[in-house]
Amino acid sequence: MQELVGRLTALDPEASETLKVVAYFDVLVAGGAGLQALLRGAAVLSGTVAGATDGRRTYRMGPDGDRRTETVQVQPHWPSRSKDDRSVWLEREGSPHANDDMVIERLALAADLVGSRRPGEPGSSLETAIDATRDADERLVALSRLRLDPAREVRIAALPPSHDVDGALSTVVATPYGLVRAVVLGQGATVPGPAGVGVPRRADQLPESFRTAVLALRLLPKPSPGSGAKRSPGSGVGCSPGSGAGRSPGSAGSDARSHTGRSSGSEAVIDAADLGVVLAAVSALEPVAAQQPDVVALARLDARTRAVLDELAGSESVRAAATSLGMHHSTLQARHDTLTTELGYDPRSLHGRARFQLARLLLRLVENH
Repeated sequence: MQELVGRLTALDPEASETLKVVAYFDVLVAGGAGLQALLRGAAVLSGTVAGATDGRRTYRMGPDGDRRTETVQVQPHWPSRSKDDRSVWLEREGSPHANDDMVIERLALAADLVGSRRPGEPGSSLETAIDATRDADERLVALSRLRLDPAREVRIAALPPSHDVDGALSTVVATPYGLVRAVVLGQGATVPGPAGVGVPRRADQLPESFRTAVLALRLLPKPSPGSGAKRSPGSGVGCSPGSGAGRSPGSAGSDARSHTGRSSGSEAVIDAADLGVVLAAVSALEPVAAQQPDVVALARLDARTRAVLDELAGSESVRAAATSLGMHHSTLQARHDTLTTELGYDPRSLHGRARFQLARLLLRLVENH
């Protein structure tokens, strides 16, 4: 499916977008997602609230990933599908979007498939346990089904949906940033990169571990254009092979071990627990990151210039950075002086390094939105 999408993109962009919708829901269903995850995915794809009735219960999810609790009357002009006692709809106001019909069709089909599963299956229970929009009682019931002690300390890892950890409990969920596979990590478990590992929390606080895991995954560098790496359909946060090996989240030129967790391969794994106060800083600043002058300044630069800055900020000396970049020392020194003027600060100074590294991380969140 992914290969077919890639081939069609150049020939017929509209057809390729339709296939991406199909692949998106296929990944969710195959990953064990429940009805609310399907609605969240439909809302993200369509950019509007998606809703469903399942028997006597009504669910509504917004494109921001949050549950909508208000009661609404389904309008005749909304795209919708009904079967037996189950209905799904998109709360589209104004002109319909090109893929609305395909989104609602695949949502309805996926909802039927999910509805035929036995209640309490591991995938849907884990989805509930990590969902911050569910109340505490619902999450406790899900933990009981998963046989997880609420007081036990566990961690969630976030991986691209096509990746998994052998023998681990996992499910694919829709987030505002794309599809993510959530994996419960046991003590000493290794994680194949690319991945983000959440902070350790009691099992009854899994949503916080999942939130920080997704944040850590988004802090990984994007694959370089020439790397040949591919993303899974809908996996906006999912980095691809070769995207971050040997680099820390703050500096492409620094030792990856400083900010990565255990990995079974060469791919980067960012451990949120290793970020300390930086995690709190990027979380707080993310809503306004795109407007920060330091982030805007970095966004204007091309990839090669950013790589030069990464080496300058992460190396012990300009000479060491020049060696790593394959440049003459005097040439890089002149480039450093020019960039210092352009940025308005020296990325090699004590405060300049901190300023650059934070702006670099925030830019990754903006790019991986």
